[in-house]
Amino acid sequence: MSTSSIFSDVKERLNLREVAEYYGLEVNRGGFVSCPFHDERTPSMKLYDDHFYCYGCGCHGDVTDLTAKIFNLSPIDAARKLASDFGIISDERTSGRKPTIKEKMMYYSFAAREEHAYKILRDYCDFLDECRKEYAPARIDDELHPLFVKAITELPKFEYYRDVFIFGTKDERKEFIAEFAGVLGGIERELNGMKARPEMELV
Repeated sequence: MSTSSIFSDVKERLNLREVAEYYGLEVNRGGFVSCPFHDERTPSMKLYDDHFYCYGCGCHGDVTDLTAKIFNLSPIDAARKLASDFGIISDERTSGRKPTIKEKMMYYSFAAREEHAYKILRDYCDFLDECRKEYAPARIDDELHPLFVKAITELPKFEYYRDVFIFGTKDERKEFIAEFAGVLGGIERELNGMKARPEMELV
């Protein structure tokens, strides 16, 4: 992939908001995020379709610039990181025309889905571990809290699932996501519900 090609490919094929969220920025409904480049209480960086601008510090640029600033990389290294993280490939057959929907799907590597699945499992294990500690009975004759029972029952299983994404092979991770996509979706909805409860806020 040539230098000019990699810059144009990441800019054309990546959505700025998706990249920002993938790298840990929380985007509100108005498309604003808290600027990671200066201290602030109210989000002042606006994400547009093809560029960003911070109304607090004046920082601006495109998707490559944002990645470069977040990770302290040169522009070319930031473009390479984006290409690697999102599985962007240079395909001469698409040169001079916009890629088809099927081709666009090929630009996104399995890494993005892996990262999302791992985050769900990690957060769920953290949640279960907190339940195990928070609701552990103080005395032997105390009635067991349902969340304590849930934790001691499910935590070992989901720690094993999580470890597939730490120690497993790519084929094992791919097989897990294909087989447990519905389970992951259910866990994600459960976590989102728990986050909405102040008494069980997740870190």
